[in-house]
Amino acid sequence: MATNRDKLLKGVRFLAVGFPFIFMGPALMTWQGIPQYHNGNYIWLILSIVFMLTAAFFAVRGLRAILSAFFDGE
Repeated sequence: MATNRDKLLKGVRFLAVGFPFIFMGPALMTWQGIPQYHNGNYIWLILSIVFMLTAAFFAVRGLRAILSAFFDGE
C-alpha cells in the first residue's frame, strides 16, 4: 500500500493555511469581540466567528486530504 504524496502535501498545505486562524479567531473574540459586543459594536465578534469557521473549514479539508492520501488505494 503506497501513500499518494501529492494528496498528502495538499492536505498538509491546507492545515498550514488554517493553522493561524485556529489561534486568531478565539484570541480576537476574547480581546476585542466580547468587550466591543457589550458596547454595541458587532464587527469584531463577527470577524472572529468568520476566522473560526475558516479554521474549521481548512482543518476538515486538510484532514480529509491526508486521510485520503493514506487510505485510498489509488
